[in-house]
Amino acid sequence: MFKSFILLVMSFIGLDSGTFAQHNITKTIQSFGAKGDGKTNDTEAFTKAAAFFNDRGGNGTLLISKGIYIVGKQIPGNGDVYKNAYTGVDILAFKNVQNLLIQGEKETILKYTDKLKFGSFDPVTGKIFNDNSRVIPDPKYAASIGTCIGLNNCRNITIKSLILDGNNKSIIKGGTYGDVGVQLAHIGIYINNCHAISIDKINASYFGLDGIEVANIASGEPDNINISNTVLEYNCRQGLSWVGGNFLNVKNCSFNHTGRSAYNSAPSAGLDIEPEVNTISNGNFENCQFINNTGCGVVTAGNKASNCQFKNCTFWGTTNWSFWISAPAFTFTGCNFYGSIVHGYNANNEIEATRFISCNFEDKVYNGITPYGQFLLECDGPRRILFDSCNFIIHTKAVLWLNTGNAKSNEEKATIRNSHFIMPKKEGLNSPLSIPSINFFNNTTEFKN
Repeated sequence: MFKSFILLVMSFIGLDSGTFAQHNITKTIQSFGAKGDGKTNDTEAFTKAAAFFNDRGGNGTLLISKGIYIVGKQIPGNGDVYKNAYTGVDILAFKNVQNLLIQGEKETILKYTDKLKFGSFDPVTGKIFNDNSRVIPDPKYAASIGTCIGLNNCRNITIKSLILDGNNKSIIKGGTYGDVGVQLAHIGIYINNCHAISIDKINASYFGLDGIEVANIASGEPDNINISNTVLEYNCRQGLSWVGGNFLNVKNCSFNHTGRSAYNSAPSAGLDIEPEVNTISNGNFENCQFINNTGCGVVTAGNKASNCQFKNCTFWGTTNWSFWISAPAFTFTGCNFYGSIVHGYNANNEIEATRFISCNFEDKVYNGITPYGQFLLECDGPRRILFDSCNFIIHTKAVLWLNTGNAKSNEEKATIRNSHFIMPKKEGLNSPLSIPSINFFNNTTEFKN
């Protein structure tokens, strides 16, 4: 009788028994056995926590208190030709979960254990294997480390106040795996087909692959992936790889020093916008840094990525381009470029054009390193590229390599307007106002001794 009454009440308020059971719950990582003492390997505690929230579909909070949590475990294939040589265990892997908060503290650190294998290894002897150079290599030689936090088909997830240390300086690096370097999983946060994700106050650095990877397939609604106040530095392939999705919002983040730690794998960029799993659109980056990366500060690939805005960002290329632009509808407002940018999109219309508004270009030295490139910018062929109200400050480099000789009309030419050039007075150095195939309007030039 009592059970029937409960079912009747639940039916009346529009809830089934499964929904009724899944009220929000708060769990600590210690409740799953974690120590956080900087000595004990807590991998099992984290995998138990993920399994708990996966079983209930989320709806709760996982609290990870201050401490150093050692993580990382590999499962050997023991020579089985159907298995990888070593398979890394994902630490917090969530699937089909919603309404979950993963909350750390200022000094909450998840650090990978020493001497994990990464790359190509002999599946029988466990020794480094150096003859696996095919673009699609034999998986039986693969040694992956795995993902620290993985989100797969999740919604309304917040990850906050964590330091994720990939510890790549202590990795045992094997032979090449993939087209270049080591293209295997060792990622701070992996986001796959998720919506309404918030990442705040995260430091995901020193990983063998990427700090964060976003790999969404467009579903017809905005992804609304939000990353703020986050540091992605000293990773080996990318700070952030965006390989599919729309509406990625990034604010107050650092994508610096990629490939400056143990080793590097191409493209070794701060940010790679490369539509591998699907198209990319509507990226918004504000107050971000892309400094001193082995590869480009930012690199784009093809016209399947479009409509990205960069506002008040700093790009500083020391050994490579500050920005490699090959995608349509990229706009930069109030940004600083130290080190040459390259390309620009060959736009068919004004909407597709690469635009720079109130930006500064300067060959400014970084910690004694001369910025990359022979010119402030080296753009050959991008129709309709626009520089409006910009400053070009030259110390030792040449001014511009900017040629739109392929333009069929004045509208298709490069345009520089309302801009100011500050340059040394040298014999034989021409004013930028005489560069051919460019529209100049209301610009000024200041020569300095």
